[in-house]
Amino acid sequence: MNTTLTTATDLEARAAWSIIAEPSDGIAGTLTQTLGHTAALEVLTAGHGTVTGALHAAGIDAEAAKHAAARWLPRHNPRAVDDALAAAARHGLTLIDPATIPGLSDLGEHAPHIIWARGDLALLGRDLTDRIALIGARAATSYGEHVTTEISAALAARGIVITSGAAYGIDGAAHRAALAAGGATIAWLAGGADRPYPAGHSDLIARIADRGGVIASEVSPGAAPTKWRFLARNRMIAATTAATVVVEAGWRSGSLNTAGHAATLGRTLGAVPGPVTSAASAGCHRLIREFDAQLVTDADDAYGLLGR
Repeated sequence: MNTTLTTATDLEARAAWSIIAEPSDGIAGTLTQTLGHTAALEVLTAGHGTVTGALHAAGIDAEAAKHAAARWLPRHNPRAVDDALAAAARHGLTLIDPATIPGLSDLGEHAPHIIWARGDLALLGRDLTDRIALIGARAATSYGEHVTTEISAALAARGIVITSGAAYGIDGAAHRAALAAGGATIAWLAGGADRPYPAGHSDLIARIADRGGVIASEVSPGAAPTKWRFLARNRMIAATTAATVVVEAGWRSGSLNTAGHAATLGRTLGAVPGPVTSAASAGCHRLIREFDAQLVTDADDAYGLLGR
């Protein structure tokens, strides 16, 4: 499948909704999927009563419709859309219809409205079995980073696209190893794709976009990463890959959130075991014991999860 653009009018409406609604807002997803993004934007422009009426017609109860309209209307600002589109042009970002990216439609009403991306966009259109997520703790141990590097480099050398979230620790090790192996990698960001985060990975994120990889986000240029946006971003990593491998994670690690999305979507889940004395591997052991994650010890194990 090739990554393609829809009409400018639809893309602009999608861009507007990426500003109006927070990521994974299922009510916004229901409205835009029922009416289409352009018509849904026209409804929003008509005001509170029209919005709540349209939501009720789409099957949303009155109280939820009322709260949704109250969330969205203050953020409906055509000037903000113009600014976001101008920023996208300055930073070389392309607007992409999520329907052209395999896996995202599986998110249903929680699917993103649009994707803002830079780099080799063809990677986003690759088959799910060409992409694997390698994720894990920010406070990674040397063991975790070593295992990540070995698995990522070997998979990248086989032509597998390494997907992660550009965070410190396991994510960064996965991206760096893929690039060093001459492979491809996709970084899903929680803030705008023009706003590298964390700041300490600015050079890494730039290298991903400039050396055959992709940086992508569902939020508009300039948008700040927030705790909720990090959690919502995780569903994108899980949805756009055939398998998610958690290399290292504590008992309450955010990586378990991504693993939960993968399991809900029916994606294959893998986890790397660590020392039983290591708190940094407690989450991985929990995934293997309680959530039927497949045990992964090397790149061959990870490759086997893709079902190729």
